[in-house]
Amino acid sequence: MIDVAYPYFDTNLSWLSNNYRLLLEANDETVPVRERLRFLGIYAYQTKEFYRVRIPNLLAMGEVSNDIRSKLNIFPESLLEHVYETVENQLREFNDILISGILPALLEQGVHLYYREAFVSEHAAFVRRFFLDKLFRYLQPVFLDSRRTLKTPAFESKQLYLIVRMQHKEDAEEDWYASVNVPAEPYGRFLELPEWEGKRHVAFLEDVIRENLPVLFPGYNILESYALRVERETELAIEDEYPMQVAQRILKQLEKRNFVQPSQYFYESGMPLYVREYLVGKVSIPMNDFHERGDYLLMQDLAKFPVVSRRLDYPYQRPVQNPEFEETTIFEAIQQADQMLHLPYQSYEPIVRFFNEAAVDPHVREIHVSLYKISPNSFILNSLISASKNGKRVTTYVELNAKLDIQENLQWSKKMRDAGVKILLSAPGLKVHAKMALVKRKVQKGWERYAFLGTGGFYRLTSREIVDHALLTSHRELTNELELLFGYLSTQDEPKKYKYLPFNTLQVTQFNLQKRLLDLMDREIANCNAGLKSFITIKINQLQDHILIDKLYQAGQAGVPVHVIVSESCGLISGLPSISDNIVVSRHVDRYIENTRIFHFGNRGNDEIYLTSCDWTHRNLHRRIDICFPVLDETLKSQMRTVLRNYVNDNQKSVRLDLYQNNLRITDESRGKVRAQEANYRLVEKIERNGLSRRSEI
Repeated sequence: MIDVAYPYFDTNLSWLSNNYRLLLEANDETVPVRERLRFLGIYAYQTKEFYRVRIPNLLAMGEVSNDIRSKLNIFPESLLEHVYETVENQLREFNDILISGILPALLEQGVHLYYREAFVSEHAAFVRRFFLDKLFRYLQPVFLDSRRTLKTPAFESKQLYLIVRMQHKEDAEEDWYASVNVPAEPYGRFLELPEWEGKRHVAFLEDVIRENLPVLFPGYNILESYALRVERETELAIEDEYPMQVAQRILKQLEKRNFVQPSQYFYESGMPLYVREYLVGKVSIPMNDFHERGDYLLMQDLAKFPVVSRRLDYPYQRPVQNPEFEETTIFEAIQQADQMLHLPYQSYEPIVRFFNEAAVDPHVREIHVSLYKISPNSFILNSLISASKNGKRVTTYVELNAKLDIQENLQWSKKMRDAGVKILLSAPGLKVHAKMALVKRKVQKGWERYAFLGTGGFYRLTSREIVDHALLTSHRELTNELELLFGYLSTQDEPKKYKYLPFNTLQVTQFNLQKRLLDLMDREIANCNAGLKSFITIKINQLQDHILIDKLYQAGQAGVPVHVIVSESCGLISGLPSISDNIVVSRHVDRYIENTRIFHFGNRGNDEIYLTSCDWTHRNLHRRIDICFPVLDETLKSQMRTVLRNYVNDNQKSVRLDLYQNNLRITDESRGKVRAQEANYRLVEKIERNGLSRRSEI
């Protein structure tokens, strides 16, 4: 950051590069058409998050002194201009993919999405009846005229509205403006219409409202209407991005300048300037806060497009069963050997059983678990409540889910506390991001400890959508150190107050993880210099920490083969002459969302593999508690080698990133076509067959 020795790619532009990779997938005609819509929806969501998370930081940095900006090598004005231009170009491509590619492909499959077009008479009657019978009761039409003083904000954050311009039938000289909410619940964003001319038909909910505006405003002539939404809950994350001393200087300057995070208003294409000027004058929306967004807003909802035909989706993949758990308890299986679950290819049921069996096992005395942004419909809540009612000592480490309202958070936390579950909420500097659980059993020979260590959380509802790995282990060193970590977390003290905790096998952020990673990379550099086998393969979501990036640069310069597989942003620049020309960076996007973090080090042929839920960012390494753990079982190491090799060799769904993080398709198919997610699914099928074969021989 300060006095940099190596170049880094800008986080904002890298985020947008990843967004563009989603557009490439949406534009791929070999992808089923509803899945292409889903990728457009993911793109829209990521762009929305970009404006919520990244734009406030850039605007804030425009208010700080030049000396701080120059030391950080940040030039927010020119960067913002580049960002807005990039997003505008991507949105044009988004619309082109949707209109010229996906909508015709849908039609070929017998599905018609009404898109800025009038309803045919056969559907107009159905739409009118639906509007009157079901939708009407959820609408809140509000006039935005100057004779009314608004005592509350005119528009709620994240809500979609129609801005309607009209004239009274008895007085056509004056324009009237009103807003109408587009209710996301209870019917969703899309309305399925009756079949007609052999096709299925779907409409946007706001078009249903547009069709019936004369019913909503009797006595007025409707002239035009345009969609609008506001994003007020922007995130200024200065402390998560910069070292504390720098962050405090920035925040102090922002406070002196009375910097206020601006709201962001997004409007659909075609909204005239005079409508925006009306909103500026009557509802006090600054003109600079307006951002144009295509023909429809909140296009993230495309990810939830109705399932009108299974032909439009990827073929179903059954979750493969792990035969190791079939005829024994979870704890007996873990005692026999460490167990790995490769999600979503394998069944999630062993994780459910892990907590259910812990709740009723008479030998279980304690359960400790970290719940990062848990939802109230999670299976684990019932298991923990049952365990506590059965006399177990249950302790949970929780970050309240900001996506739930206060009432929901209170309801589920009250149920747990009423059952006797001890809840420890995240403290400043002690946000627990680690996905981990510890079960302690008291048996005749003494204490037994069983651990869940995962790259992802306890989200059964999304376990069929996200690629993760979960280790179930009773390894003595790992479980002992995990108990030590849980004991530390119960103190609620900041990590800096603990100068030493004896973590050796387990690596913990804010204690020893970053140093351990640096040591591992230094070892690969030394091995390479000695002519011994060395390599570094990193699979990660976000790679932004400059200290670790510098060490990767040094490894590449020493001749260590380095391959980085990212699924989101990457600050490392590959292909720089004499700096990173020995480093390959690829990005992988496919059917399932990639969430795994895997680190593989050559170590003179005695390779080591680590799993973690920690990205290499300042926030994850210095502002959260996260863990990194080794894969020690040789059978599981062999599985993880294969998993990583499939990603490295993927030439179907991976792209290479160049100097400018352009997503370059891989054309080399000399070893045949390799698609990592399909290959990894075949791997778990093979694991199942081998396990069943062993059982049949017994």
